[in-house]
Amino acid sequence: MADLHKTDIAQLVGKQLKGSPAAGEESLNAVLDAVQSGLKRGDRVVVTGFGAFQVRQVKQRSVRSIGGGGLVVVPAHKRVGFRAGAELAAAVRKPSRSR
Repeated sequence: MADLHKTDIAQLVGKQLKGSPAAGEESLNAVLDAVQSGLKRGDRVVVTGFGAFQVRQVKQRSVRSIGGGGLVVVPAHKRVGFRAGAELAAAVRKPSRSR
């Protein structure tokens, strides 16, 4: 299993749009900027069929330190959560015919 990096996705988008990799990168950046802007505002970003991104508040908690065994306080913070949409989840579950 290989990593798919942003440049790889930009090339695929460019090819899909019958354009250049630069056009693909510009399109991809526009989409990612829109997602980031929405999340910064606190919006839930839904891409129908693909999934939904949402900022989640994580409560403060104490965890055991790996090295010393004592308790370490992890402060409250925000994080981005993602929940896959029905089409994406079905595509991932479908057995692959390659190999």
